[in-house]
Amino acid sequence: MNIEEHQVKKKQSVPLSVRLDIIHWKKNGETDEEVSQRVGYPRSTVNYIYNKFLKQGIVENIKPPGRPKQVSEEEEEMLIEAVEAHPDLTLNGLIEEIDAPFGKTKAHTILKEHGFRNYTAPEKWALTSEHKELRLQWAKKYRRLPKSYWEKVIFTDETLVQNNPHKQKFWVADKDSLPLIKTDRWQVSVLCWGAISFEGKFILEIVDESMGSDKYLNILKKRLLRNLPALSPFTKLGASLNKEDRLIFQQDRSSVHTAKAVMDYFHIHSIEVLPWPPKSPDLNLIESVWSELKSNLKRTYENRQDLEEDIYRSWNSLSIEYIKNLYDSMCDRISAVIESEGEPTRY
Repeated sequence: MNIEEHQVKKKQSVPLSVRLDIIHWKKNGETDEEVSQRVGYPRSTVNYIYNKFLKQGIVENIKPPGRPKQVSEEEEEMLIEAVEAHPDLTLNGLIEEIDAPFGKTKAHTILKEHGFRNYTAPEKWALTSEHKELRLQWAKKYRRLPKSYWEKVIFTDETLVQNNPHKQKFWVADKDSLPLIKTDRWQVSVLCWGAISFEGKFILEIVDESMGSDKYLNILKKRLLRNLPALSPFTKLGASLNKEDRLIFQQDRSSVHTAKAVMDYFHIHSIEVLPWPPKSPDLNLIESVWSELKSNLKRTYENRQDLEEDIYRSWNSLSIEYIKNLYDSMCDRISAVIESEGEPTRY
């Protein structure tokens, strides 16, 4: 948009008759898009005028008494139009797009008042038709299990944490409208393995270099039953429980996890391992934990030790309430896989 176009648009004001039409059609149940088509003004303008009417009872564009407002209503509408047209722009990018006479702080305030938040776009993983079918079969098999069943499951997995990951962010009013971004996995900086239960986070292990089946087995031997004795009937706690009350172990189907020595370990200790569908991070609750952990990390570190310390700090800051809420979402996650017919979901 050039300067001349910007100056012309700033002088425009929506006539009172059009404002009344907008309110009339919105009251009749039409969507912002439908009303926009009727009156010939952008959807964001329709939304702004109707919300202003609902909140303040104001129809006309009346200038408030006293000191004039720093940002005009037209300038606000231009910012909202810009963020709807270019949700991937930064605040500086949006300001430049409309040649705004205000700065980042004011722009952020305006967007927040209109319900916009800046979220990182989720990644979409590739699925074959076989993957989709197996995910769908699994979801249909487990869809009717009660919430109490999932509260017995220990969710586990590894994650890679990079020193300074760059994720694309978008301005949206509804987080469900975020686009899916196809991306490669991050380059390794620190590899972590973790386990959570309904009672909270239990195990975090930072792994040197890569994870092989021998290293994975050593972690299990060293930490699993010591921290989660209710997994096995051969521990003092496990022996006191009925089979249906013991915990269940979840892991994905990677070759590291399903190596013969690892599966022998589970068999020797009579640990029940939950069958798991391929390519299903959206069903694994710990993936949400990793996402939350990474969002709380600093942006840069001087060395690996600083990064590891911050990983532990972020892990320890996760609340039990947050973990329990994830477990409460399990049935919805399964339903989402069924509704999407095995496609990746928003979880």
